[in-house]
Amino acid sequence: AEEEAVKMLNVYAEFAEKYMAVPVVKGVKSADERFAGALNTYNLEAMMQDGKAFAEAVLPHFLGQNFAKAFDVQFVNKENKLEYVWATSWGVSTRLMGALIMTHSDDNGLVLPPHLAPIQVVIVPIYKNAEMLAKIDEKVAGIVAQAESSNGLFSGANERTMNRYQRTDARALPKF
Repeated sequence: AEEEAVKMLNVYAEFAEKYMAVPVVKGVKSADERFAGALNTYNLEAMMQDGKAFAEAVLPHFLGQNFAKAFDVQFVNKENKLEYVWATSWGVSTRLMGALIMTHSDDNGLVLPPHLAPIQVVIVPIYKNAEMLAKIDEKVAGIVAQAESSNGLFSGANERTMNRYQRTDARALPKF
């Protein structure tokens, strides 16, 4: 069970660094800091833009058999005898999402890393007729090329404006 708690600490650390682009530091809590009833509490501290650590982003716990004994949770082992389970507790909380936002935002907004948001922008032209669309296309051609080269997306004239908005909203894409 303790190996499982450490394994999950490493899984979360890899996800935070590789996908969320949030630098983290792994550690172990002291006896005074660990989760009440746990034999060990591991922690993943997310590092912010200013180099300071954010509150624990992830806290896997090795609970041992303490909770199993308190709640009488048992299983039949290979020798056909009852034994208390060895337990862990781990999961992602809003703290990890807070670390993501604090790492990748500033006074101008939030820019998510490409692994989480492969499409960064959507341009939705609003027009009355084909002539107006042609003028818009001409004006935004440079912006579209830049957006497409940086994983942006240009939503053109093949569907009604509301359909384009609904499609991009469903994918939670920023628009301008």
